[in-house]
Amino acid sequence: MTMVSGLIDILSTSRASDLEHKTTMTKKKKKEEEEQEITNRHNAAGINTGEKRVKPNKRHTVTNEEKKRKEFERRGSSITHRSCAVLMGGISISALMGRNESRLVADYGRRSFTSSSSSSSDSDVGSKVVEQYDSEQTRQFYKTVMGGGGNDIHFGVFKSADEGVREAAANTTELMLDLMQWIKPVVPNAAQVLDLGSGHGGATHTMVQRFGTQNLCFNIGSEQNDMNLKTCAKLGIEGNVSCHRGDFNLGLPEEWSDRFDYVYSCEVLCHAADKPALLAEIRRVLKPGGVLVFSDIMGADGVSEEVLRPFTDRNTTTVMGRPSEYRYQLKEAALREVCYVDMSPNLEEFFGLMLKQVEDNYDNLLKEGLTDEYLQNWINSLSDRVNVVVTSHVYCYGVVIIL
Repeated sequence: MTMVSGLIDILSTSRASDLEHKTTMTKKKKKEEEEQEITNRHNAAGINTGEKRVKPNKRHTVTNEEKKRKEFERRGSSITHRSCAVLMGGISISALMGRNESRLVADYGRRSFTSSSSSSSDSDVGSKVVEQYDSEQTRQFYKTVMGGGGNDIHFGVFKSADEGVREAAANTTELMLDLMQWIKPVVPNAAQVLDLGSGHGGATHTMVQRFGTQNLCFNIGSEQNDMNLKTCAKLGIEGNVSCHRGDFNLGLPEEWSDRFDYVYSCEVLCHAADKPALLAEIRRVLKPGGVLVFSDIMGADGVSEEVLRPFTDRNTTTVMGRPSEYRYQLKEAALREVCYVDMSPNLEEFFGLMLKQVEDNYDNLLKEGLTDEYLQNWINSLSDRVNVVVTSHVYCYGVVIIL
């Protein structure tokens, strides 16, 4: 019995030792795999490393439609949850930020104030915006690639997996108008609205037809303004819309103080050379109790400007804003945040569809006067954006409602 008992003890000890060894090795392997996955993501995005970003394959195509649909449904349920939460009562921007992100607020605020000081690169932002958006060729490019032929020329959100850029861009406008109405119900045929950076006028056309608002479109592109007013005439809403050509980087007219019930701006503040100064101007022209609703494409908190080059190199943007940075600057401008809707999960899909629009309409865009070099640069840039969005969270896209 003693020998048998001793043998059992030896076997038990051996088995325990083997189990402990296997458990240790499993944990070690799992840790190594996790560390390698993090390293791969960082290398792909260029985040917190001293090395240059490893450039992924240029083209990003989804070959398995079922996987694409499931991924869309996953992302769609996320954004729907956020949107519904806002409409039911509001999400504070601070509630969407973790503790580490909130620590960045002061640093980002200081960074923006110093980077936005007047310099040669900032002083000509307006002329570069005109060059980027207001020539006959570039107007056609953006209307095709971002608007799908419509006048909503901005990023979009998706309600279903079969929507294209035109439907998604229109969804963004509808979402912003829904939020505007929920925060402060629009008085039909009386509300005064400043559409800041109105572009082709897509949001104003929808707003006036829906609410009967009186809209003043402030926009730097004279050709865009002409297109806007011609469309208003076709829609029979010309009596509700006027255009003022100007560069908000030079300030807004002094006589506009306390004039507007709403300031609406869709993806325009990214072109502001001095964002705090522009926010102060918006505060000045709003009536007491007025509402600012704006959307913008931003960099994620903690991401370096270098990582964002695939976007900033193709857009007139001095420094991309950050969610925490805007929160700091809004507070400094004495504007009270009401809610923030994070629409970032839609960017991967929209960037991919923009890329497809360029490829599908390549020959027609050449006939419109665009060059091979221009279109190839866009294909490269959009391919980079898609791959960066897939590998890491470096861009943010959201709607902010302010009182």
